[in-house]
Amino acid sequence: MISVIGLGNAGCKIADLLSEHEQYEIYKIDTALEKKSNCFSIPERKAAQDYEEQFPSKVATSLKKIKTPVVLVVAGGGKISHAGLRALECVSDNPIEILYIRPDVSTSGPMEITRDKIVFGILQQYARSGVFERMYVVCNSDIERAVGAIPLSQYYQKINSVISSTFHMLNVYKNLPANFSNFLESDDISRISTIGVGTIEKMTDQLFFPLKYTSEKNYYFAISQKQLDEDPDLLSNIKRRVKQNDPTIRTGFGVYPTPYDQNYIYILANTKIIQGVDYDE
Repeated sequence: MISVIGLGNAGCKIADLLSEHEQYEIYKIDTALEKKSNCFSIPERKAAQDYEEQFPSKVATSLKKIKTPVVLVVAGGGKISHAGLRALECVSDNPIEILYIRPDVSTSGPMEITRDKIVFGILQQYARSGVFERMYVVCNSDIERAVGAIPLSQYYQKINSVISSTFHMLNVYKNLPANFSNFLESDDISRISTIGVGTIEKMTDQLFFPLKYTSEKNYYFAISQKQLDEDPDLLSNIKRRVKQNDPTIRTGFGVYPTPYDQNYIYILANTKIIQGVDYDE
């Protein structure tokens, strides 16, 4: 069982989608939440730092009862994102992962961009130092490019669905035995990550964040049973698919049967380098 803490509107929406799977127990923190089990409605604050400094003790007491691995889902830029560290303090004895959604800078105001930069940098520092097991970073604009045009009325619903389904399937395959695999052993410091999807036919990885200085990529191939049984070229095509133009990127992969006719690739890319910093300056 994994305890998912959705913080803020987007975090709660993605937590709701993950609640459809039995592997997750869901907790939600936001303003004006409906009263339900594990849903914590907190007062709206004027300033971002107030969400951290005035984090309700009642919520902290409830979160401290969690004894399973934790995933905090939070979108950067919102004032409430500053409550993230306070929530994480309550579960600091548990293995922690972060699923962080960066805002689209083309539609964000200056204050939102500043808040995101602060929270994004702090959480990455904690992840790189090993306080968190991993920090997954995704961005709405990159997901939009990966999945194609989305009707405006369905925009956030579709984006959140892609994030939750991809994150969930990676969790599933990481905990299943592969038919064939040569996965990497992580270097234990490359804890800043993004996720993505792809196909065998196209050599392009559709990552959900433009991760710089990538050091590792693991590919999870979901292949129809028919192709696993009948395609003698499958393994050579998989090896060709994971080959990188950049020789500094190490790769590994696993192959899993799927009952569906369509094949999928789920991708996990890792780096040890803090993102959002211009190292060329």
